[in-house]
Amino acid sequence: MSSEFIDIVLFGAIAIFLVYRLRSILGSSDGKIVNIRTKKNPQSKFKPKIVPKNDNNEFLEGANKAYEMIVQAYQSNSIEKVKDLLTPEAMQAMEQAKAPKEIKFSEVKNSSILDDKSDDLRLVKSVKFETEHYNVANNEILNVVEEWGFEKDKKSSDPNWKLFSIKLVS
Repeated sequence: MSSEFIDIVLFGAIAIFLVYRLRSILGSSDGKIVNIRTKKNPQSKFKPKIVPKNDNNEFLEGANKAYEMIVQAYQSNSIEKVKDLLTPEAMQAMEQAKAPKEIKFSEVKNSSILDDKSDDLRLVKSVKFETEHYNVANNEILNVVEEWGFEKDKKSSDPNWKLFSIKLVS
């Protein structure tokens, strides 16, 4: 026998083996596609647990980012950049009030949810922010505590919560 014939037979055997393995992995013998997520295996004792997300932790992470973005936009007098995070009333109030140039945002030190309400139309959460700002003129660090109110329309497809109130605590 020639070496070419042996190569052809060897490659044919490898091809048959690969087709057989692919068929057993990708589909059942009758040609139907098997969905491994919904296929029930009676021999499996493992049952996945559905763990609810902690929406408050996720919300606080987003609220901290929103706080930073809104304050920095306010301080740079470019509040238009964050209009999607503000109610029209909050947008108007921030456009009318000009930020002092000597105060610069530093960091959010702590945040916590104070109130979590819901009515027929909207979800409302109040968040307490403990933040640090820097007064350039006096070369001092300012600790500021504020309560921000966020709302979300239940019927809206917009995933963003919108700032509607700010209350300075200290």
